[in-house]
Amino acid sequence: NFRGIVLARLGRNADAVTEYREAIRIDPGMEDAYRNLGFLEWMQHHLTSARDSLERAVEVAPEDSFAHYYLGRVLLDQQLYARAFQELDRSRGEWPPDAAFLIQAATGYIALGRQENARKALDDLAPLALSDAQSLQADLLLLAVHENDRAIDLFRKLSKRQSPAPAPWVQFDLAMTYFFAGRYEEAAAQANSFVEKSPPAVSDTAEAASAWSLMGIAYAHLGQGDRAVRAFRQAAVLDPAQEEHWLNLTRELMELQNYSDAISTVREALAANPKSYALHLRLGAANLSAGRYAEAESAFRDLVAAGDPLPTGYVGLAQVLMRTGRAEEAAVELAAAGQKLGANFLIAYFQGLALNRAGKHADALPAFQEAVRLNANSTEAHFGLGKTQLALGRVGEATAELEKALRLSPGNVQARRLLSQAYRRAGDMKNAAKYAEERTEAPPAAEGDLVGDFLLPRWQEPPQQATP
Repeated sequence: NFRGIVLARLGRNADAVTEYREAIRIDPGMEDAYRNLGFLEWMQHHLTSARDSLERAVEVAPEDSFAHYYLGRVLLDQQLYARAFQELDRSRGEWPPDAAFLIQAATGYIALGRQENARKALDDLAPLALSDAQSLQADLLLLAVHENDRAIDLFRKLSKRQSPAPAPWVQFDLAMTYFFAGRYEEAAAQANSFVEKSPPAVSDTAEAASAWSLMGIAYAHLGQGDRAVRAFRQAAVLDPAQEEHWLNLTRELMELQNYSDAISTVREALAANPKSYALHLRLGAANLSAGRYAEAESAFRDLVAAGDPLPTGYVGLAQVLMRTGRAEEAAVELAAAGQKLGANFLIAYFQGLALNRAGKHADALPAFQEAVRLNANSTEAHFGLGKTQLALGRVGEATAELEKALRLSPGNVQARRLLSQAYRRAGDMKNAAKYAEERTEAPPAAEGDLVGDFLLPRWQEPPQQATP
């Protein structure tokens, strides 16, 4: 064991491992040898063997605080967070002022939903000197625990530290930080500043396109649709090969109900990205929203014929068929999709809708039951199931499902009205009157949304620092 310690300090790790193993062979109860072997293996990032050795160390010596600490660090590296913190707590020691370790710990606490512990780790991190990469990691963690002002302050200080010319990635990520903090005006202004202050080599590149895209999303959140469209167009001009810029642009055009421009823009985007699945899907969605059902059907059928591996194309086609009075055909298409894709929530849910629309309530029932099984938190699936049960005269079951829908979304007006009808049919006039009252909450988001949210640009990372 002692020779192992000396050899490890001399950098002869393989020889040290041999000596530690020999010590363990001679004395299987020697906790120091297990701990030293585990520590050395951890330092070499041999995590599985390190964990085995350190687990043996704490088994032999349950009070060995160092063994518990090292085992906790190994488990943290393996992202086995719950066990890692158990071992670190058992070590009963103060955590070292090590930035990388505290960032790792905060990450683990957030993954476990332990927000206060994460904040404590970030508090301990605050006075430490951080590398550029660690500053970005800390910023993301602060945003994750909703410490928005601290996240902004961190990047402002980093920007000032690099004055008079902060690195472009710092300027861009400060704009991203403003955005995630919900400060959209400042996000747009900072993204604009990034573009204006960038040298020509940057201002016409993908980085500038990302800044314009971020600007557009911020303007959209501020309700400034025209400015958002102009920003998204500039992003698409600068980097036409990135489908995200076109998707953001067409989403905003559709939000503004400028469907003809959205359709022509998607076609322009497809000329630059002919193999983009998302853009072909967007073409169908734009035509569907514009009421151009023949064009929408053609776009969705092309996706289905190409062997769409996702349910979205089938759902889009089903929506077209239902809107054009072909609900039974929609149900057939969705049944075929279910055979190809297997159990899928969207397929089951829309199959239930189509069968109900076709008047086949008994067939719709198992489809909605499957949808609820696959996604028990879907308001619309519970509503569809309750509506179907009510149509079949199963008033008690319908009442239970509609109550579940309202628990998930108290503002669902349709569910309240239908639940009122169910209570009226059951003779419960008190509850019928209660649920007949109007509420003002916002309605839930529709299932099967073919457009989705904006696609944010990626955070920019600092350049790799050379190792001395």
